[in-house]
Amino acid sequence: MTMLKRGSLSRLNIRSKLFLSYLLVISLPFVLLLVIHLNLTQQENEDQMLFSAHKMLDETKSYIEYKAQAITEILNFVAFNDLVQSNVSTDAKKYEDVNLWGTDANKLAKVLSQFRNNEDITTLQIYMKEGLGKAAESPDYLNMGKIESTPWFDSYSQSYDSFAWLPTSAIDEQVNPDSSNISLLRKIPKNHNIHQFDGIVRAQIKPDAMQSVLDHAVITPNTQAILFNEGLDILGTSNGFHLSQEELATMLDGQSSDPIGDREWNEHLMIGKKRMLFGVQDIPHTDMLVALLVPYEDILASSNKSRNRIITIFLIVIPFALIISYFVAASATRRIRELISHIRKVKNGHFQLMPLPIVEDEIGELARNFNGMVSNISQLMEETYTLGQEVKNKELKALQAQINPHFLYNTLNLIKVMAIESSSGEISKIVDELAVFYRLSLSNGREIVTLENELKHIESYVSIQNMRYNGSFKLELEVSRELFTCQMPKILLQPIVENAILHGIMETEEESGTICIRARSDGENLCIVIEDDGIGMTEEKVKRLFTDPLTKEAGGYGLRNIEERIRLSYGIQYGVQFVSEPGVGTKVTLCLPDSRSLIENIS
Repeated sequence: MTMLKRGSLSRLNIRSKLFLSYLLVISLPFVLLLVIHLNLTQQENEDQMLFSAHKMLDETKSYIEYKAQAITEILNFVAFNDLVQSNVSTDAKKYEDVNLWGTDANKLAKVLSQFRNNEDITTLQIYMKEGLGKAAESPDYLNMGKIESTPWFDSYSQSYDSFAWLPTSAIDEQVNPDSSNISLLRKIPKNHNIHQFDGIVRAQIKPDAMQSVLDHAVITPNTQAILFNEGLDILGTSNGFHLSQEELATMLDGQSSDPIGDREWNEHLMIGKKRMLFGVQDIPHTDMLVALLVPYEDILASSNKSRNRIITIFLIVIPFALIISYFVAASATRRIRELISHIRKVKNGHFQLMPLPIVEDEIGELARNFNGMVSNISQLMEETYTLGQEVKNKELKALQAQINPHFLYNTLNLIKVMAIESSSGEISKIVDELAVFYRLSLSNGREIVTLENELKHIESYVSIQNMRYNGSFKLELEVSRELFTCQMPKILLQPIVENAILHGIMETEEESGTICIRARSDGENLCIVIEDDGIGMTEEKVKRLFTDPLTKEAGGYGLRNIEERIRLSYGIQYGVQFVSEPGVGTKVTLCLPDSRSLIENIS
């Protein structure tokens, strides 16, 4: 009976199984989901609000910087205008002639009128130490001597800054102190000394030029945006701003002891008993700063509103949909996750997996097909690997069969000549050397030999060549006996030495030279260096040895052969490095794995 029930249960579809799971577990997941979701939602809302505040302050700073730069460029144009610079330093007595005053005033008016239609500027005025302003003031040309005793002028004149952003009320006494007008001042430097000035050009900014930008920065009902200068003069605020200059100074002092421009954010500022988010950023290339003050009450109000909305939705929807849909997905998740986990392992190249359990339902059908697919792929990969090994072995044998036979022909011709012209002792010696050479070459059919055998092979080859060319070649071996047991593919060094003799040393005027073979190991890799003092070759010719199609010219055939044999045997991280310099010689470096370390790792 139990077996029958189990069999019947295994045949149920997923919908039925998930519905039975829902009947078993109903309340605990709902409570956990609600609590977790509420906590995450509150934290996410708070993080999002903080992010928005940071983003809004950055955007406000950028937009104010853009506006300030545009106005600054206008004042720079006026301040460096030749006509303006000339007039502010012209002796005022010159303008006792009213007609001359009017003529020059009209000329200056043309300069200023170019910018009167700027959407952010209401007026442009010039304070003059001499010139028109001192002779007879007008709304546009003012006597700088009348303001030299004011506090703001004393501070501004002693400053190294050319620009100053000030509230209009700090400059004009008749202006309402609560006015939101801003003035930008720019010193008019002397012609021959930019550190001194004969005048000031002043632009009065429209009240709404900065007001609209600051209002845009308000992201919650009680957020306040403030624009002020380094002297803490408030230049502009958003609507609803109610902090005084003293309260602003207190907030900045409590925020950091660093210079104002380096201050950024304080998320724990307390004003009274209220926690505030307070951020400050300086406006580049100005003495202005912009600050954003966001009450945490507003941040939490947004979070609470979202939380209450979520709770309401949950309470309405969950009894009818969430429990069933959620637990249906939860019940299916386990086996689906197992399937996904296996798929990821297969994707990463792991095919030796335990088969997924098979159950008579839709997921079971997926698991069955997946198991079959993995089995087929494993079989195909094994066949492909076997085939690749066979191809590799055949390629090795084909490459080894390409070794240049000219040496054998030349040696046999030498034996023939020496047999005619020399005594039997000479012939016996060269025949013995040739026998050693080919005995080492054949190596009883082995493809891998020791470094010691390769070096003996080279010694026999050089000895034979010295008999042929009357001892023109000197062979130097600088190899520690500890490296003699290192394993390597056979006949790697002989083609390189042959190239050194035929295409290097024999092409020099003396037709004689030295070949030096050195070897070293760093514990993992074995490096063999073959260096000659032959004729060498250019960098372009070296590149062609490894990039052009296989050629016998200048030994390219043999070097390409060696490169491919090493890479087929050990991988692309190993190979041949070729360095040559015309008139100096050639150095070939072979990089192989140190077979001694491989044996130690295996053991």
